Amino acid sequence: MTTSEHTLFLVPWHIGNRLDITVNAARVARELRVFLAEEPELTRRQFEGDLGVDCKAKEFLLIPEKEDPRFLKEVLARLAAQDVALICSGGIPCFIDPGAWLVRSLRAREVPVRALAGASILSTMLSLSGMDWTGTHNRGTFIVYLASGPKGGVHASLLEAVRREDEPVFIFLALAQFKECIGSIAPVVGGRQVSAFFDLTKKTKGKYPYADRVMTMGCREWLKEAERLPWKEISDVALMLHPREAAK
Repeated sequence: MTTSEHTLFLVPWHIGNRLDITVNAARVARELRVFLAEEPELTRRQFEGDLGVDCKAKEFLLIPEKEDPRFLKEVLARLAAQDVALICSGGIPCFIDPGAWLVRSLRAREVPVRALAGASILSTMLSLSGMDWTGTHNRGTFIVYLASGPKGGVHASLLEAVRREDEPVFIFLALAQFKECIGSIAPVVGGRQVSAFFDLTKKTKGKYPYADRVMTMGCREWLKEAERLPWKEISDVALMLHPREAAK
């Protein structure tokens, strides 16, 4: 086992609005020297432009999507000398964005891993969902699935999940998968409602006209609406399939 006195910090960045950065995230950005990121150059520009951080002495490394022994060795070498931060632009490090394999590998070697609290696409969607999570209709669970399967198409596990009529299902997907996903679940979900969350917290309205827009309708209506939406003006979207009782 490898042990380390230094820590990998998981740093939640903003979801879309650059002002939604916590004091702790900004402190780590200023104090640490080595950062792991999905988009290193974009992260560097955000440090400099949004926070006014001098990055001359900082190092930004690209996180491989899949397990990479060479990269792991590189990170361990840096952790031997200093703390390292993993930056996530989606608000939840290692969720959808790459890095989960690295966390598993470091924890297996007893390297300290610390997650900072911060902006979260999940909590934002829960707030905007309109569902009463503490009320009498709360089932106590919700499910998160990626729509894309390992070879394209929709995961069989997603179709299995949407058959559970008493649970909301949260679906994270690329814009290009929207119609495919809706079309795949439509025969299973029937008349249940689907909410789409567009460009959460993104600014400005001129660039993101659908920012924070939540639209709810059935799958048949969504397939028609998808032909009318200005997809070139939308950056990202996530879905929530309502429970059966929410559609009554």
